[in-house]
Amino acid sequence: MTKQEFLQRLNRLLADVTPEEREEALRYYEEYFDEAGPEQEQAVLAELGSPEKVAAIIKANVPGSRIPPRYQAPGAGQAAAGGAARYANPPQYPGAAPKNDNRTLFWVAVVAALLILSPLWLSVLGTVFGALLAVIITAVALVFSGAAVVIAGIIVTVKGFLTIGAGVGTALLVAGMGVLDVALGFAMLGVGFALCMLLVWLWRMAVRGWNRAKEAMAQKKARGNEQ
Repeated sequence: MTKQEFLQRLNRLLADVTPEEREEALRYYEEYFDEAGPEQEQAVLAELGSPEKVAAIIKANVPGSRIPPRYQAPGAGQAAAGGAARYANPPQYPGAAPKNDNRTLFWVAVVAALLILSPLWLSVLGTVFGALLAVIITAVALVFSGAAVVIAGIIVTVKGFLTIGAGVGTALLVAGMGVLDVALGFAMLGVGFALCMLLVWLWRMAVRGWNRAKEAMAQKKARGNEQ
């Protein structure tokens, strides 16, 4: 029998207790197995006994529950009391480090590392944020400035053609300057829109990386629960 088979069978045997009691018991025994570790799974199963025995012990301590007749033999009360004590205080198996302790040590180490390396990662974060902000400001400025230059170039071009009466050469010169302004404005718009597209691409890549990291963590947690 495996851990999952034990828990599934225990879940079926506790169908006649309240959902709260059943969930609490299943959660307790799942943590019981996790704290012992996969290498001690068979030792835990041998120590607990059959799911029927565990279910009877739990029901004996739940008011109003129906205990199967085969568990009403003489001495069942003492067995239930002993099982209840074990239910409240699980033994620690050799070499099995409690999962909660490992998590606590891990997060303590993470916080300590962040505090020690704070000057480094704060400076890097500030540099990255400053560069990103500069790119955003530059992109917005190029878009608005380019639009303004295009509009100004169109006005100058029209004005040049309107001054043709003052001389063809002067009119062509003014109109040519207007056309150059229009070309320069469109170039600025192109660079600005290219920077905007780059920012959108970077944002999508960051979101995709974050989602992949969450999926990897979820899969790792699921594999740990299966073990």
